Amino acid sequence: MVAYQVENIGRRVNLNENVFPVNIVLQILLQYDITFYTHDGRNNTGNTLLRCDHFSWPIDVFIKLNAPFEILVSTLEALWYAQEHPFGGRNRRLLVKWLVHSVEQWHAASKRQGGYPFGGNENAVALSDLLRVVLSANDIGRETTQDQDWNERGRLIKEKVDEAAR
Repeated sequence: MVAYQVENIGRRVNLNENVFPVNIVLQILLQYDITFYTHDGRNNTGNTLLRCDHFSWPIDVFIKLNAPFEILVSTLEALWYAQEHPFGGRNRRLLVKWLVHSVEQWHAASKRQGGYPFGGNENAVALSDLLRVVLSANDIGRETTQDQDWNERGRLIKEKVDEAAR
């Protein structure tokens, strides 16, 4: 319901930056997700978080709205570097996963549009540097099969970004 309402408002105001600043609304949605949902398969014994199987919903809302990927990635990057509550500690892994998903979607969208991958060489070089730093921090971990899958997805998209940056 939250995703639908945000998407509806974004469409109605045509992503007007004065009314609907993508970077701020994205940060609010990510905070909402971390505060109220859990995405791992473990039992939530405290019954404080709702289970949500659609991990990427906060990012997908903006992709549906055709928000610029540059803004999505730069917002996630800023949150990752800032390490402020609630994005610090164990929740940094969520930022890395959202970042990997965003870059994957950006790659797919740029292939569909037929232009230069990631909108140009400068973006690809910046993404390559960002992914190098973020993925080498090992925030995702390797405890579960799902964590290993996310690490592999990160490695694969980094290869595609590196190729585009050449």
